[in-house]
Amino acid sequence: MMRRFTFWAVAFTVLIILVFNLSGWLILRQTSRTLEQELGTRLQSQATTLAVILAGKFAESGRQQLITEVMDRNDLFNIFIVDESLRYLANVRAPEQTGLTDPALEPDAAEILAAFSGIPTQSKLYAAGGYYLKTAYAPIEDSLGLASAVIGVEADARYFSVLARFRNSLLLISGLSFIAIFAIVLVSFNLVRHTLQVEQAAARASTLALMGQLSAAVAHEIKNPLAIILAATERLQIRYGAQEDPTFGYIREEVDRLNRVVTNYLSLGSTRPDQIELVDLKELISGVLATVEHDTQRLGITVETGLDNLPPVPASRLALRQAFLNLVLNAIQAQPNGGLLRITGTTERSGARKLVVVRVTDHGPGIKPADRSRVFQSFFTTKEKGSGLGLFVVKRVVEELGGRVAILDTGTAGTTFELRLPT
Repeated sequence: MMRRFTFWAVAFTVLIILVFNLSGWLILRQTSRTLEQELGTRLQSQATTLAVILAGKFAESGRQQLITEVMDRNDLFNIFIVDESLRYLANVRAPEQTGLTDPALEPDAAEILAAFSGIPTQSKLYAAGGYYLKTAYAPIEDSLGLASAVIGVEADARYFSVLARFRNSLLLISGLSFIAIFAIVLVSFNLVRHTLQVEQAAARASTLALMGQLSAAVAHEIKNPLAIILAATERLQIRYGAQEDPTFGYIREEVDRLNRVVTNYLSLGSTRPDQIELVDLKELISGVLATVEHDTQRLGITVETGLDNLPPVPASRLALRQAFLNLVLNAIQAQPNGGLLRITGTTERSGARKLVVVRVTDHGPGIKPADRSRVFQSFFTTKEKGSGLGLFVVKRVVEELGGRVAILDTGTAGTTFELRLPT
């Protein structure tokens, strides 16, 4: 519900900002178009009127005074007359250019030639030296009714400088708006991500709490049969007098280990600390490998180790044994047709701490990249009959010891788990 509200609030805010900016640009565009159109209409009317007045007599001596008076009276920028070669026949603003060809007229050559064909035209608005100029053209006919020259009426649209400043301000506002949108989206994304993390943490805590509530019932159902098995083993040993047979010792040891493993799994929801002691990793992992030796031989899995000269680590022996057993069992289950199980260990320094780094590698199909961030979550599994607790237990045990567990990307087939444990 919170994520949905955040999404719609952000979407509404972004929409308001975009509509505000878009409205500003539409108003600016419509205002500019309307003002330019009004100016062009006025200039074209003045050019047409002057062309009619000068028709058949634009070469008379009084034309200069006439167009000068019209320019001053209407606050125009310039009035000029040109022939088909774009040569000035008259130029009020620059009389010295009379009789000369002006390259500045070339952009308006199409409009001027159109005027010579008898169609009044106007140029586009353009900026030149701080001015915003627009020119209207109209044909001046001779006594035979033919266009012998074209008159140009040019005006400075000063109000377009105000529009230019408004456009610059609008650009700044738009830029700040997009920065604000980016900031809003970023903050909202982080807020939603944090909310999701909190929800996931709450869900995990709820799951662990539920497991704690169920532990008493499960302990009764599992531990009682284990106690019966242990008692029956002792009676069989006494009845048959097999005091020297190590098989009974193995049964007692495995029943006791299974009993403690059940207790360990059932205490996932508990925060009670286990007994900590210095653990020899080589001895502990050798015991784990001995437990699964029958499976590795049956499946044709080659076991390699390199665990010499490792310092002991402070840990709960049972918890750490269970963590390595889970990793080894995962490696065996990933290679039902044979393969390789390699366990190596080295020491490293991380600042002031000395770490033991243990890597457990198999040559199975590997873990999909999309699943790597989820395999340590409780109850997540890709196996048909998996519980989804094995790697969760590994991560919890290692982190409670102040260490870290990760999946390494070796670039080859298989999976490598790396455990970094403080000494």
